[in-house]
Amino acid sequence: MAVPSNVFWDPAGHLHTNALHWEGFPRLLWESLRSFLYTEPPQYDAVEYQEEGVHQCRVRMTIPQHPFRSQWQPIEVDVVGHRIVDTIEGAALETIYLFCNQHPREVAGQPIGLFSTIDPNDPKWNLRIVPEGHRLEGSTEEALQGTMRFMNVQHHYQLLLRHGMGQLINIAQGHFRIADRQVTQIQHLQASVTEKEEIIAAREETIHHREDQINESDAIITQRNTIIEFLQE
Repeated sequence: MAVPSNVFWDPAGHLHTNALHWEGFPRLLWESLRSFLYTEPPQYDAVEYQEEGVHQCRVRMTIPQHPFRSQWQPIEVDVVGHRIVDTIEGAALETIYLFCNQHPREVAGQPIGLFSTIDPNDPKWNLRIVPEGHRLEGSTEEALQGTMRFMNVQHHYQLLLRHGMGQLINIAQGHFRIADRQVTQIQHLQASVTEKEEIIAAREETIHHREDQINESDAIITQRNTIIEFLQE
């Protein structure tokens, strides 16, 4: 029986969902958790925001304490991405990686167990050496179908990342063009200021020269007045 997606927004603008309404890492994660007798799918808390002009999204998600396995502690992830969908996918993928690394023996034999051989922090996503003891359970057809699902979801996630990266590149190029125009405007303003400063300096020099001429004229007038007063005596 399918679990409702249970999508809603809270008053603070956070999206809450179990993200089970599309074929992606959240659904694969929940199917794997359900096989380990978890009773409730993880809930994703997503919020979008602007930071320095760049659209971003933060997703928090927790796998709760296992219903009866006390040693299986909660797993919490906090992922920042570009949009809600790709960030939820990234959070689920990181959770799969953490879950597999915390329970390597339990996931052996399941397609999800292969994720313990993948490091999500490795930009090349290289598949590391598969443990010798890892054997997919069930028929070959079922194992192949499960593996193909994970591969298809991985491909879809890469497309989301590529789309998000393209948007970020466009934003960066837009900021660069704006900054370039502003630099050009600043250079023009600086040239204009320099030109006006030169004009002001030339006018100040002219004023100083005129003041010198006035002082000389005043001195001559004073000298002549002195001579006139002497002659009048």
